[in-house]
Amino acid sequence: MKQHTWYDLADHFCAREKSLLDRGKNKYFERLAARRYNYANKNITGAVRLVFLKEVAADKTNKTLVRNGRFVWCKNLTYEGVNDDGYRMISFTIADGNKRFYVSERHVLAIPHNIYINNNSFFMKYNKVFASFSSVFSYREAAKTMKRNDDGHWEDLDDFMDYLRCDTPFPPGTLVRARKGMFFPRLSKLQETMAVLTERFCEEKGLMKHSTRLNEYLAGRVHSYTSTDKELLEIFYQFNDWCEKSPEADHPVGVVIGPARGISPHSGKELYRVSFAETIYEEVHPIQLEVINEV
Repeated sequence: MKQHTWYDLADHFCAREKSLLDRGKNKYFERLAARRYNYANKNITGAVRLVFLKEVAADKTNKTLVRNGRFVWCKNLTYEGVNDDGYRMISFTIADGNKRFYVSERHVLAIPHNIYINNNSFFMKYNKVFASFSSVFSYREAAKTMKRNDDGHWEDLDDFMDYLRCDTPFPPGTLVRARKGMFFPRLSKLQETMAVLTERFCEEKGLMKHSTRLNEYLAGRVHSYTSTDKELLEIFYQFNDWCEKSPEADHPVGVVIGPARGISPHSGKELYRVSFAETIYEEVHPIQLEVINEV
């Protein structure tokens, strides 16, 4: 499994509408990462608010679930077990329809009816984009519906939720990588790393006089996404090609340490502490991670 480069992760983060690598619109942009969700003005019995990533529409039967970041009231939730990739699956219906949709936890976020989320670009911090969303498997209202639709014999809701947690693909010790589009590296570490990489690239290619300008360009301080500086653009593309072939430009793999600390079991949140090399991230949503099954 090829690791993503530091800059690839930063440039393609889903809260960014523009991408230098894509030369315009960011193909990983998700409206849910750049909008606001108010408290629910109604509470539909047996239904929960779920919002879906664009990637869910790769299965054409799920196309209607992608609504430019708007949530969908989903009913009749059922836990469908673990798929071939090790991720948990749910099925549900919407509105008054009978059609069942099948979705992996990689493609869905939950918004409890009493939660307000503001990912408006003026207030948003990239490291907090996903921290306010709940997981469908840790959200008690969703679990209640799944328990009612399950054939197992459970002592109570907590017993059923323990069963859901046991199926997580991210137990302590799991080897993971940052998921492109969903994960933004810690800003201080990103800036430090990019400064080292641009200097090393320019030194190797005999472009030292362009080192500062390239680093500023990558940081987004002195450019538009339609820059007409052909020399700078050519250096940028050379730098990206160099990064793709240089292991030192790869973002490190990570290890799940365990659940995030201080998270209430009644919050509906499922967050993890993850160590990427020497950097520990305290609140990582599972949707930001990918399990590494290769050794």
